[in-house]
Amino acid sequence: MDEFLIIFIILIIYVIVLFLFKKWGIGKKQVHANCTNACPDCFHALNRIRRTLTDRLLHHTTFSIFDARRYVCNECGWEGLRWEDKFRPGLD
Repeated sequence: MDEFLIIFIILIIYVIVLFLFKKWGIGKKQVHANCTNACPDCFHALNRIRRTLTDRLLHHTTFSIFDARRYVCNECGWEGLRWEDKFRPGLD
């Protein structure tokens, strides 16, 4: 098969998988009774922290579809990325 065609098919599958993750809500902010951005482990409020270089690379390799922010939980120590439903392009 043609090398360009293989790369093109892989890229299309990658974009489809990204949109499926968005549709299924994988990594989305969780709303709980006491806060709008709850920890996935203990349901306490999360606090924003500075993004890492890896987070910025992930932002660009996902074509800015998710606009994920890094959070930490002061109760259980969970740390990770969460994204909102709203898509706001161009914000870093």
